[in-house]
Amino acid sequence: MGTMNKQKATWSLLVLASTACSGSTDVGTPVPTKVEAFGGTDQSGAVGTPLLDSLKVRVTDADGNGVPGVGVTWSVLTDGGQISPATSTTNSTGAAATQFTLSPSEGDQQAEAQVSGLAGSPVVFTAHGHIQPLVPENIEAVAGDGQNGTVGARLLDSLSVRVTDAFGHGVPAVSVSWSVVTGGGTISPVSSTTNGSGVASAEFTLGPLEGEQQAQALVGGLTGSPVMFRATAVEIALSVVAGGNNVPERYSSDLWVHGSYAYSGTWGYRNRPGNVLKVWSLDASGAPSLVGSVTVPSIGTVSDVQVSDDGQLLVLSGERGDDGGIYTFSLGDPANPTPLGSTSVGERGVHTVTLSTINGRTYAFAAMNPGFSGDKTEDKPALMIYDVTQPTAPALVHREPIEPHYGIHDTFVRDGLAFVFAWNEGLIIYDVGNGISGGSPAQPVEVSRLLTAVNGVPGGRAVHNGWWFHNPVSGENRYLFIGQEGPIIVGSSSRGDIHVVDVSDLHNPREVAFFHMSGAGTHNFWMDEQRQILYAAYYNAGVVALDVSGTLSGDLSNRLLSQIKPGGSSKTFTWGVQLANGWLYAIDMESGLWQLKTE
Repeated sequence: MGTMNKQKATWSLLVLASTACSGSTDVGTPVPTKVEAFGGTDQSGAVGTPLLDSLKVRVTDADGNGVPGVGVTWSVLTDGGQISPATSTTNSTGAAATQFTLSPSEGDQQAEAQVSGLAGSPVVFTAHGHIQPLVPENIEAVAGDGQNGTVGARLLDSLSVRVTDAFGHGVPAVSVSWSVVTGGGTISPVSSTTNGSGVASAEFTLGPLEGEQQAQALVGGLTGSPVMFRATAVEIALSVVAGGNNVPERYSSDLWVHGSYAYSGTWGYRNRPGNVLKVWSLDASGAPSLVGSVTVPSIGTVSDVQVSDDGQLLVLSGERGDDGGIYTFSLGDPANPTPLGSTSVGERGVHTVTLSTINGRTYAFAAMNPGFSGDKTEDKPALMIYDVTQPTAPALVHREPIEPHYGIHDTFVRDGLAFVFAWNEGLIIYDVGNGISGGSPAQPVEVSRLLTAVNGVPGGRAVHNGWWFHNPVSGENRYLFIGQEGPIIVGSSSRGDIHVVDVSDLHNPREVAFFHMSGAGTHNFWMDEQRQILYAAYYNAGVVALDVSGTLSGDLSNRLLSQIKPGGSSKTFTWGVQLANGWLYAIDMESGLWQLKTE
């Protein structure tokens, strides 16, 4: 597995700051773009009778909001069945429904919903008609396992099981008993009945103590019974432990912590140019102390910093000035980084650089900024892939052009896949050694791309950074978290939301959820994967902790666990965060490096 990267700030913050107040606040009439099933799928029922649950669809706009007043046409695809009504109109949430009565024939039967011109249309529903009563044989969990929750609070997702017969058909009208096994919580109801799809659900409220808690679903005599559900009760309370107010002469940029040392960059021009790498020693308690600095000549910003897994190599990206590019340093003496090599792309500079080990070799994935002379290929933005296995001589192995509306802000590399965040072009996924499409670092192959919604970013999508979440609790590699960076004024204001993309099918990514914080915008991420918590630097809102356990959909505002402004209201503009040695470290443009406690 390649080293996880950090997500970084925009090299064009000054330009963004100048346009921070130019976004329109007009709200237009929502335009329907998509229709999808919303309920009533995979049901079973007696032939010639209405299904237990209505068939439902939901119509949404490009931002995932429900669109009311849209006509939906319903029809039966198999002979003998009936549907009523044949047309319906979406309600205030974008949902429309109808009732499907099965034909007298046994077997699978289908109906569909059509909305002309919308993605996903027609939506096809399949139901199984049976003559003899279905016999329940199996029970399994379908949702709700492995969640986080605040102590004493109800879990966000219901616990759900599905009861099926020997052929996998959902069995309705089966009574399921629910109970708490450990933790002292409660569950409601204590008994529920399976619906037309064979699904029954209950709500689990956690007990008063932190740690793992369990509940179960029981149907006597079924294979798989009882079904156990695990949940973790957490209580996140971010607080300052040490550090801060320790880089008064420059704006701070990125950070990386390895062992008992940390390294941070500097940005733009405050009282002095941002051409310095700061070196920090972490004492036994984790508190940072500045022990040195390295000046990188002929650049104006140290935008990005990363240390290799073995702690021997540091790489940084340089912007502005005459020699923007990537720079490598030996950490044989971690208190005194020693220059090894560099490669320059000139005044355009490199915004971010991400290290990853693929097939035994170390690569640096660098986001080259647009040039300033216009039409030449070498002046256009690109993903520059360098082999830095020999760090004294970084070797360019591939230049991947990126559409020039802005270029790349960041790249996240994991499991041989490069997730490229290309501003208004959106997310682009490349195979660079995964095997899914036959790509390599020298010959990347595009797997898919997605343009995220515009929530929170006036005038554009501003795709900035991301993190591919490998959930060790559920075993899923399902969600990609994407940060959008809207207009900002350093030290004052920002815009931009977190968008959640389902990449369980890497060839067909789809946006499923978002998190919005009024009056603030997100920047870089770090994930506590074991605890299923996303930590996000949120510029003028400081540091935010989000619960990302379970199934994610729609507005995630109820998943906010904690928030802190480490420098206070007047000196907080947080660039990035990193978990290390049991602490959360935050780098703030205004007030420097902070050590935070997470509980």
